[in-house]
Amino acid sequence: MQGQRGFTLATLIFLLILAGFAAMVAMKTIPTYIEYYTVKSALENILHDGTDQSAMELRQTFTKRMDVNSVYTVNAEDLEISRDGGMLTLSVPVSSKKPMGAGISISVDLVATASAPL
Repeated sequence: MQGQRGFTLATLIFLLILAGFAAMVAMKTIPTYIEYYTVKSALENILHDGTDQSAMELRQTFTKRMDVNSVYTVNAEDLEISRDGGMLTLSVPVSSKKPMGAGISISVDLVATASAPL
């Protein structure tokens, strides 16, 4: 005689709740990661265009690229420019805090960085 196999109703409900929670977390965090990769790509493209620009020109170019890509959470004041050791490094913090409900939030803090030799 074989025993019964399969999920119980309680197991099925638990798995559905777990999958729903994972989907909710993904829906809240994926836009921040997309924004991060957009900013990182823009920084790499700015450096690819040339490293001989002044800080003001770099900030203007960054602002234009963010406008084209519809990224409004970072701006030119967030752009950190470093010229150390023969390298030009551009970095921008990308962060977000999304409420989940009942006083719980998800916080994502990333730093998009790109470097090129001078």
